[in-house]
Amino acid sequence: MSEPLVGVIGATGTAGRAAVAALTDMTLWDAAGPPPRLRLGSRKREAADRLAEEAGHGAQAAPVDIADEASMRSFSQGCDVVLNCAGPSFVFGDRVARAVLSAGADFVDVSGYDPVHAQLSALDPPAFGRTAVLSAGIYPGLSTLLPRWLARQGFDKPTGLTVHLGGLEAAPEGSAADLVLSLRDGAVWGSSGSGMAAWRDGRRADHVLRAVQDTELPFYPDRVSLQPFLSREAERLATDLGLVTLDWYNVFAGSQTRMAFTRMRTGQPAGESELAEATQAVMRASMLDLSGREPYYLMVYRMDGIAGGAPVSRTAVLRTSDTYQVTGMVGALAVRTLLAGALPPGAHYAGDVLDPEAAVTAARRLPAVGTLEVVEAGADFEAGAL
Repeated sequence: MSEPLVGVIGATGTAGRAAVAALTDMTLWDAAGPPPRLRLGSRKREAADRLAEEAGHGAQAAPVDIADEASMRSFSQGCDVVLNCAGPSFVFGDRVARAVLSAGADFVDVSGYDPVHAQLSALDPPAFGRTAVLSAGIYPGLSTLLPRWLARQGFDKPTGLTVHLGGLEAAPEGSAADLVLSLRDGAVWGSSGSGMAAWRDGRRADHVLRAVQDTELPFYPDRVSLQPFLSREAERLATDLGLVTLDWYNVFAGSQTRMAFTRMRTGQPAGESELAEATQAVMRASMLDLSGREPYYLMVYRMDGIAGGAPVSRTAVLRTSDTYQVTGMVGALAVRTLLAGALPPGAHYAGDVLDPEAAVTAARRLPAVGTLEVVEAGADFEAGAL
């Protein structure tokens, strides 16, 4: 029997290249066996040819246009799984997923939020035996796999969680748009969550948190600003873990990015042009902040709960210099999970269904992940030391 065939759409982009590397690097995974065969899709044929040669293992390049449904169906024909690394999903919606599923392949997307999930669920993938995994990136994706893993590190029952995610890095278009939308409730644009909200006693509580400017945080080497945003992903996490409280903050380390968001606090973008303008402003600000600096991104989770009948607090910390490398790994893990037949047909979120232990094991083996550890409450550390 031949090895399974995995198609990668957007293979020559930064996230796509990272996913290809993770799919072909067997040192990331405990399971034995050769990597899958790859079909690398891009509108940039020469770049795809070079990437196929670099990837080896019989990888082949193929043209695909994400704006052309017939092109995507043709690309997906014969694939067992198609991994989409092109985006952003708030522009393309479920267009890619529909084309892939109709071609008879399972589907993974490194982005893809609640609106896409709803659209796919309406298509009834189980009716024709297909499976889709959305939000298979660093955030959303690993952002809830890590606290699910932390909850298994000696807790009898977790009760509270405080999350800080962010750092100093260039913001791509999709991430920049998501950050703009996080300033207020995302209902208008489908940006899955509520600004200033938190989780209290089993439900979302609106307008209970506030933005914080120019402050210090444990583990962060720079002064930062904090923007509360309770995503639907976070709400599912709180429900599944039975949390009483959950406070979730996006973190901005650069002064230019902080100023860009300060200027935007008048409210949600009123239309596509305002969203595009605000997104470009965040992208420019992030590049200015990064000038002459080494990028970093921190995921910090302080969990409170009960262990051995006594209260306990533990903090999980991940530091990476390359969020794309982490996103590529999560996308590859979702592909491997589908190829193993470990998920039932239907539409799923990566953070809800992937194995947290497998995600942490692979993340620790990534060259760009310098730290992934658990710190006990009261342990001594210096800010930025990790």
